[in-house]
Amino acid sequence: MNESIIVIGASAGGLEPMIDVLKVLPPNLDAPVVVAIHGGELSKLTEVLTTKVKLPVRKATDGQALNRGVIAVCPGGEHTRIEGRVLRLGRLSDAARFQPSVDLLFRSAAESYGAGTVAVVLSGNLNDGTLGAQAIHEAGGCTLVQAPGEAAYSSMPSSVVLHDHPDAVLKAQDIPGRLLDLVGERGLVRPA
Repeated sequence: MNESIIVIGASAGGLEPMIDVLKVLPPNLDAPVVVAIHGGELSKLTEVLTTKVKLPVRKATDGQALNRGVIAVCPGGEHTRIEGRVLRLGRLSDAARFQPSVDLLFRSAAESYGAGTVAVVLSGNLNDGTLGAQAIHEAGGCTLVQAPGEAAYSSMPSSVVLHDHPDAVLKAQDIPGRLLDLVGERGLVRPA
């Protein structure tokens, strides 16, 4: 059985659905969670999540180990990628214009966790996350997308729906249940 990771990407309008997804996840979640959101909502994301969710929330740092049941928040102005079971931060000249890049985060998760990668694409503008979702699909992982009709800004989720093979398109309130089905909780047997 593969180790799992949950990676969540959003942009404009993504803060509220991100809180809706994360606040329901239990403290014994059997996967690390890494979240990337770019835009004005990023500046206080770590502080906001700390007050709204049950899981511990940490601002990502270079070399930080990924721990099950802990949320790592990608900082603004830098890219965050996953190498093995640690986070690497930095500026990359050949990476996307979005910082942090959801595509880069998703692709690196797929490279490190393969079929154990579970991605969530929430509200946002443009198409960041689409190429990363394709990499996750190719690695055998799973992508969940917020229903574009529900998203405050639909182009990010719509792009994934149009260009990729999302495993499910769901209302934000239905995403946590699917995440638990996919990664489970420590101490509980996952359904086969």
